[in-house]
Amino acid sequence: MEIINSIQEVLSMGLAFVVYLAIPALIIFKAIRRKKLPSNHYTPLDDILDGKVRDLEEENDNKDRLRD
Repeated sequence: MEIINSIQEVLSMGLAFVVYLAIPALIIFKAIRRKKLPSNHYTPLDDILDGKVRDLEEENDNKDRLRD
């Protein structure tokens, strides 16, 4: 039982290391390497207003009109 507890402790410490230290460190490293921070001003509405996203209902109506 003592061996199982020690294995569980090592695994939980490894998971905590990855979640709390490794992932944020990787994000910071990539941001410094690219010399650019990710923008937090983006919203999906920007794509809709720029016309990058099409309305599926409107496309289906157009297809139905073309068939008639």
